[in-house]
This record gives sequence, C-alpha cells and structure tokens, in this order.
Amino acid sequence: MGEGFNFRQLKVHILAMSQATDWEVARKEWGLVGIHDVDEPETCLGGHFPIIEVCHIHNRVTGHSTDVGNQCVKRFLGLRSDLIFTAIKRVRRDPSKPLNADAISYFYERGLLSAWEYGFLQNTLHKRKLSAAQMETRLRINKKIMLAVKNRGFQSLS
Repeated sequence: MGEGFNFRQLKVHILAMSQATDWEVARKEWGLVGIHDVDEPETCLGGHFPIIEVCHIHNRVTGHSTDVGNQCVKRFLGLRSDLIFTAIKRVRRDPSKPLNADAISYFYERGLLSAWEYGFLQNTLHKRKLSAAQMETRLRINKKIMLAVKNRGFQSLS
C-alpha cells in the first residue's frame, strides 16, 4: 500500500478509534458492515473528495464506527468493495441484469438475502435467458437490494 498524504491521514483517524496502536493490528479490528451511495458528495477520513460510494466500517474491539470512501476501504481493509458497487451500478441502470458473485456473497453474508435467494442468484448468474418467472424473481430481488443500499439504508454488524 502506498503511503500518500491521504493514506497517512486515514491511518491517524483509524488508529485513534482503535485499541491497537500498531497499524497492521489495528486494521484487523475493523470490518465492512454497510455500503451506500450518497446524493451529495462527502469527504472521506482520508481527505478524498468527492466520494459518493460510501463504506460504513465498524471496529469489533472498540465499538467505533465510521464512514470511508470506496477506495480507502479497498486500501485499508483490502476488500474489493468496488466490485460490489460495480454490480449495484449495473443493476441500477438495468434491473434485469444479475448482481456479480461478490455482491451476491456480500448481501447474503449480511442477511439481506435468504438462503433461497442466494441459491437462486448463484444458479442464474450466468444464465442468458431466464423464464418469465425467473426474471420476475430477479427483478424482485434486485429491487430489494437497490432499496437497501439507497441513502444509508443497509447496515449490518456482521
């Protein structure tokens, strides 16, 4: 990871909210618990502006939570939240499109998708032609996901 100005600034903020004083230990205390888009651009703890793809992170040790930008969470936690946001953008443009595997797993692990919905999305992920009933189910699930991530709507402490 690079040590640019923004990353140093992010480290200072994250260490202040962590129990550990060593960066490598402190970052293990944190996990991604929510994602959302914002209507008005925000500034990340790392100083990045504008951010519209926001990741809510939670420290399992101290109980602190904060929001950081998509790119900072990728650098900080090593999570590919950008892949989840890519799927959300694709489905927002065309609700008949499938979520990608990363988004399916993310939403299932956080309890937004039932086991049946998780299996359905996996089974139809690469299917080019869906039956009318399958398409109706995909549209219903995609609508559920889009409503959940809109305006800070989806948070989970998983």
